[in-house]
Amino acid sequence: MKRIVGWLFMLCMLVACSDPDQGPALGPFAAITKTETDKPFNIVPPSSKSPAPFSYTSSNQAVAVIAGSLVTIKGPGETTITATQPGTGGWGPTSASTTLTVTAVACEAGSVRINGNCVPKPNCVEPAVLTNNQCIVPASNPPVGLVTFDAKAWMGVSFSNNWTKARDFCDTVTIDGYGNWRLPSVAELKKLAASGEIAGHNWSVGVTWASEMGTASDQASHKVVDLATGADAERPDAAGAFVSCVH
Repeated sequence: MKRIVGWLFMLCMLVACSDPDQGPALGPFAAITKTETDKPFNIVPPSSKSPAPFSYTSSNQAVAVIAGSLVTIKGPGETTITATQPGTGGWGPTSASTTLTVTAVACEAGSVRINGNCVPKPNCVEPAVLTNNQCIVPASNPPVGLVTFDAKAWMGVSFSNNWTKARDFCDTVTIDGYGNWRLPSVAELKKLAASGEIAGHNWSVGVTWASEMGTASDQASHKVVDLATGADAERPDAAGAFVSCVH
């Protein structure tokens, strides 16, 4: 009997018998350092006595995404990469984590980093000023009464300018953390005027620029809509009109 027990013990040592509820101890899982312009790379997994394949996850998809063992860098920052091994045979499941640090590459002259991307430095149109690489309307001069209507956000009318600067203001401004503003269409302005939604929001109600071009052949012109009446007309681009942006 003792001979059998001894034989079983030696056999267990040879085939690495283990507790099925406990995964094998894993080898080192080294930290990774890359730059945002580096090409995709394959993860070097920690060593393991278990034959089960590893799967990988990234905690921050804005920094890196993983397909199989291939890591694709998406932007600068840090993400935790977790290597997970399922249970198999006599081995239980196990996992290990490491940190991937991606360093930003300096933008070229004349460019700034916005939302992780190098883009041309914005030329802000007053009253917006460049703040943290974005065109922001200062707190001392905020857009009045943002209105939500027709599944859109509308910047309150508080100043006037020519059509080109009105367009450029909307194209570059960031309001309440959101970009992608634009000049509204004639139809959108007419619908807003008819809705009555702007009442009580301290807007400067009057003739406001729309995005559509005018028809006058002797000058550059665009459409305007009177937010007090809903009437539309045509105005030379160099003339002044109120500005509202829609998002």
